[in-house]
Amino acid sequence: MRPKKKILLITTRLPFPVLSGGEKWAHNLAKLLSADHELYLFGFLTRGLEKYQAALALGPDGDIFKKIYYLNRPDDRAERGAALPILPGIYHSEEAFKVLRAITDEIKPDLAHILFFEMAQYEMALPASLPIVYTEIDSSCFYPWKYFMRETAGLKGYFNIRELCRARKYAAQHYRRFDAVTSISDPDSRSIAGFLKTPKIYYTPNAVMIDEFSDPEKKPRKYGQVLFTGHYPHFPNEDAAIKLATRIFPLLTKMIPEAELILAGSFPTEKIRRLAGPGITVTGTLSDIRPWLWSAQVFAAPLYYGMGTKGKVLEAFAAGLPVVASRNVFEGIRGAVNGETMLLGGDYGAFASTLAALIKDRRLGKTISGRARVFAADNFSFKNVAATVRQVYRETLG
Repeated sequence: MRPKKKILLITTRLPFPVLSGGEKWAHNLAKLLSADHELYLFGFLTRGLEKYQAALALGPDGDIFKKIYYLNRPDDRAERGAALPILPGIYHSEEAFKVLRAITDEIKPDLAHILFFEMAQYEMALPASLPIVYTEIDSSCFYPWKYFMRETAGLKGYFNIRELCRARKYAAQHYRRFDAVTSISDPDSRSIAGFLKTPKIYYTPNAVMIDEFSDPEKKPRKYGQVLFTGHYPHFPNEDAAIKLATRIFPLLTKMIPEAELILAGSFPTEKIRRLAGPGITVTGTLSDIRPWLWSAQVFAAPLYYGMGTKGKVLEAFAAGLPVVASRNVFEGIRGAVNGETMLLGGDYGAFASTLAALIKDRRLGKTISGRARVFAADNFSFKNVAATVRQVYRETLG
C-alpha cells in the first residue's frame, strides 16, 4: 500500500467548533480527506475560545489531523505593515512565519493547501520546492461595493480606493506562487484569474452533507416562521439580519400579522441582540442549527456583501426549506434558477411580498424546496468537492 501523502492545511482559524461557512468548508473537507491523506493543520485560535479550541484539538475533532499547530491571533494590526490590506494585516504575524518554517522542516509535507485571502501571505514561509494549492473562499476584497469587511463595504469602499489597490497588489505578489487554485464560485474564479500563473482554476463550491439535514421526525413547519442563520461577527451576515429585521420584516407583518422572524446562528453582535423584540427572536450561539431549519416555513437570505456560494442557503435546501434570496446569493450558486430552486427577492418591498407568497402558498413552498433539495444533492455534495480536491492534489504532485 502506498504511503499517505502529507498535506499541510493552513487556515485563518482552527475549524472547530464550526462557527462560520469557511470553517465548515475546511472541517468537512479535512474529515473526508483524512481517510487517504496524512493531514497537518496550522491556524490561529479564536479569541475567547482559546482554551476550548486547544481542548478540542486533543479530542475527536483533532483526530482528523496527524498534528495540529496553532498560535493566538495577533493583536489587531499590532504588527501590520503599511502596505498590507486590512484582513492580511489582521492575520499578519512574524511568529507565524517562523512557526511555519519550523513545521515544514519537521514534517516535510508533500503539499501545502492555503485557505483564505488573508493567509496567502504565508506562501513566503514555505520552501520554494513545496507545491502549494490555494482555495479562494471570498474574492469580494477586489470589489469595494461588495467587500465583506465593514470598514470598506458599500459606499465606504468607493472612498477607500487605497484598500482596493492594496488588495490587488497583495494578490499580484502572492497568488503567482500557487501551483493550483480552487474557488468557491464562478465569480470568484473570474476575479482572481488575472493574478495567477496557472491557467487552471478548479470549482470546489461550498457544499453540504445532504443526509445530515433530513428531519427524522418530519414535524409540520410553523406557519409564518421566517429564518435567517449566520455567524454574526461576519459583516455580511450582520448587515443582512439588520435589513431583514428593520426593513423587510415590518412590511411582511403588514401582510401576515402573525409572521415570526428567527435570527439564529453564532455570536450575535450587540446590534443583532438589540433586534430581539415582538415577533423577532435572537437565539444566541447554537450547537445545532438544524431544529430551526426543520421548524421554519421560509428561509430569507437578503445578503448584499461578500461573494461565493452561501452555505446557509445550501443547508436550507438540504433541510427542505424554501428560500427567498437576493441577487448576490443567486450569482454565487451555479445553476440556481429563479422560480425553480429558489425565489429572487428584489427590493425590500418585493422581498417581503415574495416571503408572504411562499408563506400563504404551502404547495409552492413544497414544490420549490423539493426541487432545491435534489439540486443540492446533485451539485453541492461535499463528497464531490473532496473528490475534486483529491484530483487537484494528484495533478499538482504528479
